[in-house]
Amino acid sequence: MSPLEFTTFATALLGRLRVDHRAHDLRPDASLFDELGLDSIQAFEMLLVIEEAAELMVPPDELPLIFTLGDAYGYYLKACRAASDQAAY
Repeated sequence: MSPLEFTTFATALLGRLRVDHRAHDLRPDASLFDELGLDSIQAFEMLLVIEEAAELMVPPDELPLIFTLGDAYGYYLKACRAASDQAAY
């Protein structure tokens, strides 16, 4: 599986979380909570979206490490690499 580009990932993520991303600049440093207005339920949903996109289980204790769109994308890429490594075995 080839990972999504940042803008495609961010647009899909915010669309699934029902965040009006058209009102925001989709920058890697955009704060998920302060700028984009995610609440705690949407933050947990974000993990589910990343799990689905990367086809890998994401531990909930990883959530505090994700503050920006770039953090979410980086975690997605990490999950994609881990899924790819698992598939190789």
